[in-house]
Amino acid sequence: MDTVEFQGRKCPASYLGDGVYAIYDGFGIWLRTGDHREEYATNNIYFEPQVVDSFNLFIKQLCEMRKEGERKESQNMAENLNQ
Repeated sequence: MDTVEFQGRKCPASYLGDGVYAIYDGFGIWLRTGDHREEYATNNIYFEPQVVDSFNLFIKQLCEMRKEGERKESQNMAENLNQ
């Protein structure tokens, strides 16, 4: 994780990939596209703590769905090998 100058202070920031940057301002998380600097960013999205919690739950549920899908896929492969 890096730090960037953000609204007059140093804040934790990270490049997430695909042109998306995340910056923690001490309360919520800014997602910016194109550049972490506001004047050069193409889009700005602000996640307040409640939104961060909701997004984390969404990611957790997706991971659980994917694991379940992988388990079913493995079971199907095993069943096909036993036939």
